[in-house]
Amino acid sequence: MEARTVIAGLALFLACFPRLAADASLADGESGVLVRDPVAFLRAEIGLTATELGTLERGGDVARVIDTGDRREVLSFAVMRVRTTPARVLERLRDLEGRRQAPWVLQIGRLGPAPSAPDFEALTLDQGDVKHLAKCQVNDCDMRLPADAIERFRTQVDWSSAYRTGRANKLFRDMLQSGTAAYLKQGNPALFEYVNNNDPVRIADSLEELLRRSRFLYDAAPDLFTFLQRFPEARPADAEDFVYWIKERFWLLNVLSVNHVVLVNRATPSGWLVLAVSKQLYANHYYESSLGVTAFVGGKESGSYLVFINRTRADIRRSGFTWPERTLLKYLVRGRLEGQLKYLRPQLESP
Repeated sequence: MEARTVIAGLALFLACFPRLAADASLADGESGVLVRDPVAFLRAEIGLTATELGTLERGGDVARVIDTGDRREVLSFAVMRVRTTPARVLERLRDLEGRRQAPWVLQIGRLGPAPSAPDFEALTLDQGDVKHLAKCQVNDCDMRLPADAIERFRTQVDWSSAYRTGRANKLFRDMLQSGTAAYLKQGNPALFEYVNNNDPVRIADSLEELLRRSRFLYDAAPDLFTFLQRFPEARPADAEDFVYWIKERFWLLNVLSVNHVVLVNRATPSGWLVLAVSKQLYANHYYESSLGVTAFVGGKESGSYLVFINRTRADIRRSGFTWPERTLLKYLVRGRLEGQLKYLRPQLESP
């Protein structure tokens, strides 16, 4: 099944936003109020109405998906008022084992500082993906792959053999292992270039564009923003990070991705701030790039909020989503967001 024709973004990762005016101001870096006054941020930058703010104050959740000037981008937002602590938030953000219980998670694994074969041992390709790999050529492949990987699958797997599935899985794991190891040493320039269709994409370039559009993050934590751009250089003193792979159930296709998460936990003059930023390093379907931000803001007067903001560029035609596709996309992504908030709240607020 050609990924570009199955409404690529319907499987887009989780998390957070509303309306074009809000998108413009976020890109311009006028969002420092996220830390100083989260309610003002939600009202002025996100565009939440008095009714939606009232929903938050009564313990409800708000989730949106909005249009931007980039018709291939999905910008999503979710927020909830929570009775929790920074320590509990950090615990949940670090806990990969707990994510195994989520109904959409099929497989998951954390990588060591030097990625090794055992780190990926539990990862398996779907049979449909194995069939796609047997037919892959540069500029004509139903999985997101770089050119050298496509050549290896073409020449190093005997597709008539009874052992083809095992061999394909090993080559795929090897690709992720070597690619992640290169990223950890060299940073964004080492990320793959997808050449599975006639619109090649360098992941590093696409991620840089998403970072540029997320100036609110620079305003909230400029040192973290710089680290995300210059990794592995310029590490903030309080930063911790890890890399993990995950296989998730997404609409028509399961998605295997590798993600780098960076967390900071710090006091500010306005209250406590926990930030977790997830950079997607690879995905086998749907995605061009994805950048997710989770912010816990413990205000001294305004209370505590958990805010999710996600920007994703989809592997879809150059003209982007059609109106019917985007309408369905908004419905599905918003439903996924609301489901995640309901799943997360009791974990954060339980004694």
